[in-house]
Amino acid sequence: MDTDLLIIVVLCFSLLGLGLLWLAWEQRKLKNINQVLAEQIDSMSKDIAGLCSAAVTVDSRIAMSAEQITDLLDKLGDYEHKESEASPYHNVIQRVRSGASEQELIKDCGLSREEAALLIKVHGSRFN
Repeated sequence: MDTDLLIIVVLCFSLLGLGLLWLAWEQRKLKNINQVLAEQIDSMSKDIAGLCSAAVTVDSRIAMSAEQITDLLDKLGDYEHKESEASPYHNVIQRVRSGASEQELIKDCGLSREEAALLIKVHGSRFN
């Protein structure tokens, strides 16, 4: 009976030893997997930091470009306004757009009949 008990105890300790070896092996695998995952997280964190930095740079360039476009549009508007006012026919064109007749243009602006007709045709109301 003592030998049976001894065999049972030895088998139990053997199973416990094998179980501990298996657990140690699994723990080692998990530790390696954990290390690989930590390295991947570190790499991805660096990638994200780089992308954020690039995004800030792109954002500032877009803001600068928007300011430059606004400035250019303002300058273009000023140029078009000055150019239209510099035209010798500017006031006459404004009167045509306001609905002045051919006779009024000839009388008030000193235009020939052909000039008045052409200006009315080009700049007059589109609905006539």
